[in-house]
Amino acid sequence: MGNFITSTQIYNPKLLDRKQFINFFREEMKKNGYVTTSSDESEISYILRFADDCKWVTITSDAYEKGNQLSQSDAGRIAKMLRTVCINTTVIDSDCAILEMYGADKQKVDTLIIGRADDYFSEDIHLPSESAWKPILVDKSIWDKFCAIIKDSEGYTFVEEGLAKLAPFIGMGSENILFYAEDSDENEQTVFLNFKKAEAKKEKKLTLNTLFTQIYGEVLEPLGFKKPKLHQLYYVRVINDEIIHIIGINDMKSHLVAFGGIATVYRKELCLDHSFRQNERWLRTLIDFYAKWHISNKPFNQEIQSGFHYHEYIESKPLSKAVQNALNESMTWILPVLDNVKTLKDVADYDECVFKNHISVISLPLQESLAAPYSDASIRFLLNDPLADLEQRYTSSLKLIDEEDIRCNRTQEEILRNRKEYEQRYNESCERIHMFLEDKEMHDQTLEELARRKKHNIEMLKKYNVY
Repeated sequence: MGNFITSTQIYNPKLLDRKQFINFFREEMKKNGYVTTSSDESEISYILRFADDCKWVTITSDAYEKGNQLSQSDAGRIAKMLRTVCINTTVIDSDCAILEMYGADKQKVDTLIIGRADDYFSEDIHLPSESAWKPILVDKSIWDKFCAIIKDSEGYTFVEEGLAKLAPFIGMGSENILFYAEDSDENEQTVFLNFKKAEAKKEKKLTLNTLFTQIYGEVLEPLGFKKPKLHQLYYVRVINDEIIHIIGINDMKSHLVAFGGIATVYRKELCLDHSFRQNERWLRTLIDFYAKWHISNKPFNQEIQSGFHYHEYIESKPLSKAVQNALNESMTWILPVLDNVKTLKDVADYDECVFKNHISVISLPLQESLAAPYSDASIRFLLNDPLADLEQRYTSSLKLIDEEDIRCNRTQEEILRNRKEYEQRYNESCERIHMFLEDKEMHDQTLEELARRKKHNIEMLKKYNVY
């Protein structure tokens, strides 16, 4: 499945820097009846993406959904408000992209279509208007090359390749033209702006962030959880200065997905400032917790699989109810699992349950490891008896493999091949642990690196106000 991307590029011919542009944007919003506010009180929220020495600023919003008309109407409104040109960009399943240009009068000037668009548009697709696009080219003599990229774009596997090549012709960064809300993290180039009406009514609907803080905070804060100073919606609890418990929700615009996770300060990176989608390799959803820890003895609410649905205009499906239900189910299926993870041995047991038959030991030295930054595999070197632990896991895993062979009706050849591969992984892991235990230089170097990671990650936790 390809990407669906919705964003708007704002022409910035005066090359206002980030601070100047934000001030200009806020002033114009104020003239239109909106003032800056906190995320808890916001009625309109935008995400702005900047690039050095670039004549364009990308703007998007969590409210922009694929196929949503809000982004198109916003593009025209912002073009008029800032007295400039805006290009609304929509990528459809990585097959094709539609770039709609809006002028300072709020009207659509022209439409550019790139990629494999035949399946989406029945009428003939024409090249863009030269009079509309040529004035914003970095060099007016490259019009033919600009058109050639559009004509050749049907040959790209993903339309993003074509957009990345097209962007420099109009002085736009390839990363900015492909930027979208779900891919956003707070950093020097990305700014979150929130607005409310200057004369907002006293009674207004509570935002998701406010509801999450109120409903989750009331229950989780007495249990030692804290809400980090981050854009994401989750609570964090630190155990014994080593282990991190996480409970949160991800907003899918029509429903909420509840999740939880375990991490340690011995990871190369904690990645807590990343989005749920970027961390879904180790953050587990409710249905994952049910399937791996509870499936044998308890029935479940169907919403833990489909998500907790809400609808703005249906009284029986308020957002507050969805948040409350997500918390209730998280307390039933996620928290009991987290409560049982109090030591590094518990983390290893947790990982073995999440990543089935997981006995591999990370390579040494740690600095040269190719393991993912979210991996906790290095904690095996900190266990009281890592060799005994590995042997115990190897023996128990073989029993599970035997059961799986019977269930899958595997041939003798398949069984022998799987055993050989698993035994090879076990032997390699044993060699690495022996190296750690017997090579003093490698032993000391490994412990120094783990201590460095712990110190760095604890500093990050302090920065997020959860330690």
